[in-house]
Amino acid sequence: MNKFGFQRFLNAMRCLFFALYLLIGHSCRQPGERVKNYPPSPVQNTPLIETIPIVAQEEWKLEFSEEFSDSIIGQEPETLFILDGAYTVQAHKERDKVLALPGTPTGDYGVLFGRKIKEKALELRFSFFSTSQGRRMPSVAASIGGVRGLRLRLNPAARNLALSLDEVFLTEIPFTWRGNQWWSVRFQVIPAGEVQAKVKLWPSAEQEPVSWAFTKFFKVEYKGGKCALWGFPYAGTSILFDDISILSK
Repeated sequence: MNKFGFQRFLNAMRCLFFALYLLIGHSCRQPGERVKNYPPSPVQNTPLIETIPIVAQEEWKLEFSEEFSDSIIGQEPETLFILDGAYTVQAHKERDKVLALPGTPTGDYGVLFGRKIKEKALELRFSFFSTSQGRRMPSVAASIGGVRGLRLRLNPAARNLALSLDEVFLTEIPFTWRGNQWWSVRFQVIPAGEVQAKVKLWPSAEQEPVSWAFTKFFKVEYKGGKCALWGFPYAGTSILFDDISILSK
């Protein structure tokens, strides 16, 4: 067989094999079955996109709330532990009932409240009212983590906000206080490696500011605990507190 005859033989064999392939494939399909058109296989080097579920941010949980509406006028509120000072619930023309510290005698007087909360972020909220008298001005302070915890203190006479831990000074920022109006306070302590402290303080009649008065990190030991408030009636005028709450997360 010459080379031309051999080539014709190969072509005939290819046609035979192709006819057999079509015949076998047709006989294997069920009656009425359509031929499936599968999509092309993905290229092996195509990167895979991993879908990561979105985890909702943990919400703040209310741990303590006191607005004194159920307290008896003229008595100490049962929800607070008086450390020192003649704190009593008094009627108020704008706020129904408030916690009042008299303007005399002069000193530092505190109250403790809430349960011991450890290893959590905490936020203390409250409002207060007082007035100055001449050059004499009152002062207030708030603590998260017990009486020796992180303490925020407003010093109107010095025109600053100061932060300390167990009476050890940490930082301060300039702040001008104006008397004879209610002020609102948000004080956060967030333990996450370093301890983060955040503060907002604004007149209650105004809208809450978007930004914090300060946000700072400290390399300190924070154990958590209860919360506390102090009044320092240096002006000889009463100091009022209201809308006290503690949140955690």
